[in-house]
Amino acid sequence: MQTITLRVPDDLRTLIAEAAEANGQSQSDYMRQAIEVHVKRVNPKHDRQPTEKNITLTSYERASLILQHQTLLAVQGHLSKESYDPEWHERAIEVLERGYEGEYPQLFPSPAEALNAYDCELVWDILDMFRVIHFSVEALGEALGGNGWDAIGVENAEWFGKFKGFDYQRERESQMAGYTEYLVKSGRWTEQEELVKKGTNSHRQMLPTYQSMLGAFKPVWREAVREAVRGGGHSHLSTQDLRKILLAAPGAQCDGTRDQT
Repeated sequence: MQTITLRVPDDLRTLIAEAAEANGQSQSDYMRQAIEVHVKRVNPKHDRQPTEKNITLTSYERASLILQHQTLLAVQGHLSKESYDPEWHERAIEVLERGYEGEYPQLFPSPAEALNAYDCELVWDILDMFRVIHFSVEALGEALGGNGWDAIGVENAEWFGKFKGFDYQRERESQMAGYTEYLVKSGRWTEQEELVKKGTNSHRQMLPTYQSMLGAFKPVWREAVREAVRGGGHSHLSTQDLRKILLAAPGAQCDGTRDQT
């Protein structure tokens, strides 16, 4: 990989640093991905895109919709007794009838902070990446008649190549962990069911690592898909591709006992 030295004004450098930190990336990773998009090496059409019109809801709207769904459950007899407090609802009726505005926050307590569309799709991308790694390593092991992880040429390859969840102690990652559990329980990315049963708390910050790996994964995966379409085969990553992705994780090192060609 070649190095390019770029001079930028101080104010632009500050903006880059702030954007990279907000995105959980190093400045070099952030700039490389921005350049790839600009020169169309990365085609945004091939990436997960937010819906054309993202839907956002206020805390009031979310609380109102939750109450409507609870009502539907209650009508069908599926609402647990723990979810229903008749005294609270009687007080709520009085507050609304008399218009006690100071009590409104008690009727509509703020739900959990929303996980925006960008972060939801980032979780999808991360889970997709580990799904591709999983099945590619599985295919590699079958082809070689052994353990596919051992053939990649990265120390502790299996540790770096498996999804570990997110850090519950960081608000953004904690929300992503909850969303991951929801997705798996909803029947998507079911290969992570075992992790969800054990718990998705990584006990360490993981998002910057995943984003660094995504920076290496996306270009090679798009090329692998193109090759599969042209050749009519299956879309799996090569040993070299897997090595490149795993080595993008901070702390990953080549296994010196193997030929890295």
